[in-house]
Amino acid sequence: MKGKFEISGRTAAHPTPSPMNEAMDRFIEGAEPMTTMTFQIPERLKLGLKQAALDRKTTVKALLIELIETHLVATKQ
Repeated sequence: MKGKFEISGRTAAHPTPSPMNEAMDRFIEGAEPMTTMTFQIPERLKLGLKQAALDRKTTVKALLIELIETHLVATKQ
């Protein structure tokens, strides 16, 4: 019988996930519960968010989630 077959180097190709990336993965997979919030913002911010979302080829919703998560992570440090 020959030696045991192993695939090496698989984990080295993927960096250790950060807590923010893990939270985003849960969100993308739909495992994280969602809630609805309604608030008013100035028109100039709405237009800025729409333009930023277009520039990044994403949605305003995804951009807002990313901005809020980034801010919350930064304020915890």
